[in-house]
Order: sequence, then C-alpha cells, then structure tokens
Amino acid sequence: MSQHDDNRYGEQLYDALFEMIGNKKNTLLLENMRGENAVLTYLAQHREQVYPGTLAEHLSLVPGRTADILKSLEKKGQIIREKDPEDRRKTIVSITRKGMDYIHNRRNKIRDQYSGLYNELGAEDTVKLIELLKKMNKYFEKM
Repeated sequence: MSQHDDNRYGEQLYDALFEMIGNKKNTLLLENMRGENAVLTYLAQHREQVYPGTLAEHLSLVPGRTADILKSLEKKGQIIREKDPEDRRKTIVSITRKGMDYIHNRRNKIRDQYSGLYNELGAEDTVKLIELLKKMNKYFEKM
C-alpha cells in the first residue's frame, strides 16, 4: 500500500468517525464519555477507591475541572471523598450506590440505543465491528 493510499484511507476513517461522533443521535453516548458521567463510569468500572489525580490522568481532565466535577457529584450523593487512611494528606474517591444506579440506568439506555445497530448489522458484522474497534483502541494506546 502506498503513502497515497494510507493518506486516503486515513482521511476516510477520519471523515467517518467525525460523522459518527457528530451525529446528534449519539448524544447520550458522547455525554457519557465526558465530565461527571465519565467520572462515574470510570469509578463504576474500576470499583475501587481512586485518587483524583488518577481520574484526571485517565480521563484527560485538568485538576481544576476534576475538582469541580467531584464537588458536584458529592453534592448529588453519587460519590464520597474521604481522607486516605494511609496518607491523610491525600483524598480518595469512591462511587456510592446512588452513583452506581445512575450510571447503570444511563448504560442501559445506551445499550438499548445500540441494540438496534446489532439488528441492522447482523451478528457477523457486529462481532467484526467490535473486534475492529478494539484494535483501534490498542493502536491509540501505543501512540
């Protein structure tokens, strides 16, 4: 494959992803990947106490934004911030039952939205798409 083909396919991939991400019907998924929802999703997936700096690093948030998000989630009763018993200078964050219920309900809505895609693509193409998306993620992790 030539450099010209690489550029052309790269451009087509970019256009397809831009179109998909920009589609207003994907709003629920996109909202889940940012801000408060991203923090709750991360905490729900990891089910462990996390330092705010770890959240900021994994979610590409600046410390000030992370602090604002945590304050808001704590007010809503969706997370708890506590002093680290091993190092009282540090704070640890964990998700509450209320936070788990909230993020579980959002994930169910997203799952329901995407189940129609399975019906459209069929089993074979759905499995192939999942495999390709996982390969894409590995590619970006290596960058």
